[in-house]
Amino acid sequence: MFDYHSLGPAIGEQEIVMERQFNAPRTLMFQVFTRAEHLKRWWAPPPYTLPVCTIDLRPGGIWHYCMHSPEGQDQWARSVYREIVPPEKLVYTTTFADEHANSTLGMPEHLTTVTFTEEGAKTRVTTRVQFSSAEALKIAVNIGMPQGMTITWTYLVEYVQELRDSLS
Repeated sequence: MFDYHSLGPAIGEQEIVMERQFNAPRTLMFQVFTRAEHLKRWWAPPPYTLPVCTIDLRPGGIWHYCMHSPEGQDQWARSVYREIVPPEKLVYTTTFADEHANSTLGMPEHLTTVTFTEEGAKTRVTTRVQFSSAEALKIAVNIGMPQGMTITWTYLVEYVQELRDSLS
């Protein structure tokens, strides 16, 4: 499944970093982060679902999604792509949003850089989430972002294994 993983994200002064090595090719890992049909399978930590996920994969394009809780509550978010280098890197900003992709309050906007590094037949995925201040990071930590990342990446590991098994 994967050979290396951290127990959870590393939290710095103004950033959260998550890194894992997957036994999967870089092109597949890039697709898993950039295609709605894949993101719907792992991005929302169960029992949440991702009923809406639209992606305009280009600089300036928007990734808009909704996490739906079992209680019927919707949590919308919007990311705006800044840089896309297939299959090596994604850079985007993210904030909470409404169903029309307008920014809302609750989560400080943050800059995420995801890198996909080939290591033989495996891929190391590193996600660096940078905040404008230590206070902004504290808000994200207090609403559970590190725990959410840990849970979500656990499902990512399982999903990538399912994909690999289906391709074998």
